[in-house]
Amino acid sequence: MKRRNVFLLLFALLFASAFTAFGKAAGDWKWERKIEIICPWGAGGGADTTLRAFTSALEKVIGVPVVVNNKAGAGGVTGVEFASKQPTDGYTYVLCTPSPLLAQISGQTDYDVYGTIHPLTQLVHDVNIFVTSKDSPYSTYEELKEYCKKNPGKVKCGVMTITGLDAACVTAAWQGDVEAVAYTEGAQLNADVLGRHVDLACVGPAEVSALIESGDMKAILSCTEQRLTLPKLDKVQCAGEVGLNAFFGPARGIFYIKGTPEAALKAFEAAAEKAVASKEFQNWAKEQGLDQRPGWKNTADYQAAWDKDYKDLSALFGKK
Repeated sequence: MKRRNVFLLLFALLFASAFTAFGKAAGDWKWERKIEIICPWGAGGGADTTLRAFTSALEKVIGVPVVVNNKAGAGGVTGVEFASKQPTDGYTYVLCTPSPLLAQISGQTDYDVYGTIHPLTQLVHDVNIFVTSKDSPYSTYEELKEYCKKNPGKVKCGVMTITGLDAACVTAAWQGDVEAVAYTEGAQLNADVLGRHVDLACVGPAEVSALIESGDMKAILSCTEQRLTLPKLDKVQCAGEVGLNAFFGPARGIFYIKGTPEAALKAFEAAAEKAVASKEFQNWAKEQGLDQRPGWKNTADYQAAWDKDYKDLSALFGKK
């Protein structure tokens, strides 16, 4: 009789444990303290501004503070590596783009970005544009190409990631006529373009929209198949119409480290979808020119896109 009672007790405990696990897997997760999201780039750039707009909307959905921790360096790899060393308790995530992935593929780093972080939700899919000072002696793609011929080796373009998609755009668009120069702060890059300390910048429209609107900067080329529909940019040439295969633009999203509780991931995905769909975030995205490509992707779709990026970028930039 005692053995039977012990057996029944053990069965009850196992059932309760399984029920609890099922409940949590189904989304029964309660946020109890602040969430930290690592940004592998400095303040003022497209990644940082996107993340801060997202966290502002996310806090209203999730009910706890969401803080941004900038850990810039090595084209985003420093931030990814830092995130991988944090506790996988559901309260630390990292924003990423394909740029650190490209650094791995091209052999610029030995760190296994692809094997370390995993896609959770895509927030936006930005485009890249080339901008210059209003005082530059060129205003179109053809004029800059001609200027490069007359001034070989002189023109330089600031990028936030020397091994990233912005630098890949420099290579694809200017075919060796323009040298990419690395920056860690978007604000400093903008200041150097305005002061003509660097000739060009390859950035997202969000980072320079106010400067283009004021007339202090002018756009030379958009790295898109078709012209943008944004004010002040709808008359700017695009890569597609001048015959360039330079369409790289950063998809920015949230990633996690293996070992993060499944219930936390599901809860975060659901909250992120509401945050991205919110009027606050959508209005911000439109104002910043981030409505030119579809943005939101859930975990399954983002994983598929990330895998495709890895395959496509490996074919283009992998070691031969």
